[in-house]
Amino acid sequence: MKLKGRYFARKDLVLEIRSCLKSISKEFEKILPVDGKLEVAETEGGNLILVNGEAVLFKHGEEHFPTVRGALKINADKRFITVDKGAIPFIAKGADVMRPGVAAFDEGIKKGELVVVNEETRRKALAIGIALWSGEELKNNRSGKCVKVIHYVGDELWNLSL
Repeated sequence: MKLKGRYFARKDLVLEIRSCLKSISKEFEKILPVDGKLEVAETEGGNLILVNGEAVLFKHGEEHFPTVRGALKINADKRFITVDKGAIPFIAKGADVMRPGVAAFDEGIKKGELVVVNEETRRKALAIGIALWSGEELKNNRSGKCVKVIHYVGDELWNLSL
């Protein structure tokens, strides 16, 4: 991932990010502490938000969403999908989430929105993906691909050091 530029975030961007994070977890301050040094890193793949030098958020479309590192800091109580133990090795290598491996999910998920993919035992983040189904569809369907993984533990973004 090639760095194009890096600069401190403006106050209006910080407020926008806080608003996005509130839709995911009540613990958003753990990702974006009040006293944190907030920077924007422009890369060829899109903008990253660094807090104290760590890439904890990325911009996808018009929304800011936690990276896996950011999601590990919080308990995502909304917009999450939890996978069972059998799915963990596949998701950790970048595989998409298949419905039979889903153990729990937020029923309010909308098709096309970003979700945190957690593992079942400790509810720790493994990946970030795009929901291919709504919460209602997840309830009613028993097979098929339900999340397209776009970022996972061990990928280029995970290993990024700026």
